[in-house]
Amino acid sequence: MKRLILTSTLIMVLVATAHAQTVDPASDLGRFRTLRGDGMTALDKGDTATALDDFDKAQAIMPDSPSIPLLRAQVFLAQKRKPEARAALLDYLKRGNQLDLAKNTDFNAVWNADLENQLQLNQTPVGDMEGLTALKGFNIVEGLAYLPDQQQLFLTSIHDGKVIVLSPEGARDVINFRPGVAAYGLGLRDGTLYAATVHSRLTQGYDAAKPINSKIVAFSAADGKVLRAVSDPAKKDREFGHLLLGRDDLYVTDTAHGEVLRLTGYGDTLETLIPEGYMDSPQGLAENADATALMVTDFTSGLYRVDLTTGAMARLLPPADGNLLGITSLSRYGNDLIAVQNGLKPNRILRLHMSADWNQVDSVELLLRSPKLLSQPTQGTVAGDEFVFVADSQWSNLDDQGNAKSDTPAPAVIGVIKLKP
Repeated sequence: MKRLILTSTLIMVLVATAHAQTVDPASDLGRFRTLRGDGMTALDKGDTATALDDFDKAQAIMPDSPSIPLLRAQVFLAQKRKPEARAALLDYLKRGNQLDLAKNTDFNAVWNADLENQLQLNQTPVGDMEGLTALKGFNIVEGLAYLPDQQQLFLTSIHDGKVIVLSPEGARDVINFRPGVAAYGLGLRDGTLYAATVHSRLTQGYDAAKPINSKIVAFSAADGKVLRAVSDPAKKDREFGHLLLGRDDLYVTDTAHGEVLRLTGYGDTLETLIPEGYMDSPQGLAENADATALMVTDFTSGLYRVDLTTGAMARLLPPADGNLLGITSLSRYGNDLIAVQNGLKPNRILRLHMSADWNQVDSVELLLRSPKLLSQPTQGTVAGDEFVFVADSQWSNLDDQGNAKSDTPAPAVIGVIKLKP
């Protein structure tokens, strides 16, 4: 049987290095991958009944997977069940995905006006943003912190390993890390900046022969004076990513192991909150108002809720037409979450309307979708009734090998979206 060319719209964010995470086969992600793999094997052998059963079970685990509805559509076509194939494709498109019919010509047999209209709708710009500022030069902007009252915007520059502040007085460097070290996460609390640093091959001065441990570095926002640094001596190969300055504790992701760590009471010892095996690439973090629940987004498998009292974790399912994959940043706005979703093309900014206890995503609202305004957006923060975020990070200036396409790319852009309570 002809193998379907999967045109997944999930585009993995390029990070410092690539890692193959150890995934627990009993986890949601592990079970999903096993079922999908078994189904594809059965499909290749022409056993469409077994393939469909496996794909149905996989879809129950991860309804917003971009691959499963396409595989189900292929099975239905093989079984000459055109209405079911069309329904599977419509489910795929209603979640915001794209489809290249030139590469998947089998689907032409069931393509109709409803599918075409939905495909075109997914490419239509939605919403608008204001440009807060732009940063010239080649920077690769990832982390962001904002003081609106003082009109100070702090940004991490991956390319040259700096944290920069932009203000009405102009731009200045707050801190320069060691050669080859950059900050991927940034947060501001009571005049102190916290940066999650990593040894990055994308940063000037990188030397693979001289590895440098990832650290949580606390330094003065006023003059860049380092106040303290925390690392994990037990695992020197950690690669810290996003961080969250919670009410009581600090949280940081580790992309090397797919873990989430906690610095309890902003102390000196990192502990593992979410161990390796559940997530492929943990990204955004958000804490509810009373600091009893932590939300973590895994780029590959979606949204997870952690009970900070018991440590229990559960993965949240998307609404019927929602897509929670490919999210790289979370920020709380009231009881809702503002999400940066650069794993879909065109990239999107979402508002996730949450249940009161954060046990369910009630609905997904599309705030902004625009190939013109968004180019690999990264992180953001809520400031009052505004969402301030990196709209064009310059990640798109890198090729698939991580090499710069241009030494003088278009400026990195910081955007603002007005929010309504």
